Amino acid sequence: MKCSIISIGTELSLGLITDSNSAFIAGRLSEFGIECNYMFTVPDSTEEIINAVKSAIVHSDITIVSGGLGPTDDDMTRAAVTEALGKKLVKKEELDTTSLKFIRTKRTKEVNERLLRQSYIPEGSVPIIPRIGSASGFRVELPEGKFLFSIPGVPKEMRSMFVEDILPFLKEMAFSAKGNIKGTKIRKSTLLTTDISETEIEERIKDLVWEAKKDYIDIGITATPGLIKIILVERTQKTGKGKDNLKVFEEKISRRLGSYVYGRGNTLISDNLKDAVEAVGSPVTISAAESITGGLISSIITDTPGSSGFFKGSVVSYSESAKEKILGIDPALIKSRGAVSREVCIAMADNVRSLFDTDYSLSVTGYAGPEYEGDNLGQVFCCIKGPSGYSRVFEKKFLGNRTEIKFRTTQFVLNELRNAIKNRGR
Repeated sequence: MKCSIISIGTELSLGLITDSNSAFIAGRLSEFGIECNYMFTVPDSTEEIINAVKSAIVHSDITIVSGGLGPTDDDMTRAAVTEALGKKLVKKEELDTTSLKFIRTKRTKEVNERLLRQSYIPEGSVPIIPRIGSASGFRVELPEGKFLFSIPGVPKEMRSMFVEDILPFLKEMAFSAKGNIKGTKIRKSTLLTTDISETEIEERIKDLVWEAKKDYIDIGITATPGLIKIILVERTQKTGKGKDNLKVFEEKISRRLGSYVYGRGNTLISDNLKDAVEAVGSPVTISAAESITGGLISSIITDTPGSSGFFKGSVVSYSESAKEKILGIDPALIKSRGAVSREVCIAMADNVRSLFDTDYSLSVTGYAGPEYEGDNLGQVFCCIKGPSGYSRVFEKKFLGNRTEIKFRTTQFVLNELRNAIKNRGR
């Protein structure tokens, strides 16, 4: 069974805000074997909404329209959907209470009439009364067993109505005798990697991609600076328990890519760092000395709940004076070798580890640009220090703009720290 999602709003079509609703709806629908085959983003235009609805209902079994159900002049969805379906708008008196529930001013005839626009739905449709907000939604049964749902666009209102009203209806339909997706399963998995290119991943796993297709698993790669995701999607008609092919290919890819894979799902790299720390079985503490990243490493580590149990602190030694006065780096070393150098990076890691008295420390220094041009741009030194004389220094050359280089540096050094702790004692 296929689904179209129509997101309405000029603020969306102009790129002023991100359409998070469509991603949420598509993700939840896939849990029930319903796959989105079209996503439309249209402005607050009656004509454009009509065109999108007409196209969607031809090509999909389910159409979900999000947005444009409020009481203002730019809320055109009710009328546009009604016209696209060749129906009439009718007023449902039972919706008046919710339509008027947020009146805070004197009730004038004009204000009442404006708010009561939310009580109109297409003839023959079923109203969906909101638990949050005042905009009612509606469900329309179409020929050939198809359905159209219209729900609010405000994210919390959309999620409430979608999760509490639409999903239960679709779930019942999907697994009923008349549901034409009975037994369909869509399962998804995501592997997270860093410090490896999209092309290199593709080259290393291309045979696994073809092998997976035989088990109805599609493998795709999506790339952003410092983070490449490998997405596995399994579509089967199987019921009952059997071989978990999705997990099999997860493990095959992970073995093939080794330490470049740092996590799964929607986890942060700091979540996986925490897992490595906890797997040690005894207390492990970490500190950081940051120059090029300007506090980003510390920020990402502390995005993970419970990080205070192992992260003791950091020094953002962005200037040479901070390196000298706070970290105690010898000014002569900075003068002779440069603030961006292997030697200074090592001294930063040694001194911050001593300052916070931690098991592990990391340090980073480099050129993020754009003031540095030529060969210097993107040059980064990273150092990790640990127990029993553990010491590693990395010289990297990261591509991208200032923000991308900072993020690539952070991802890289945190993954190397994770690997160091994970492989402790091996």
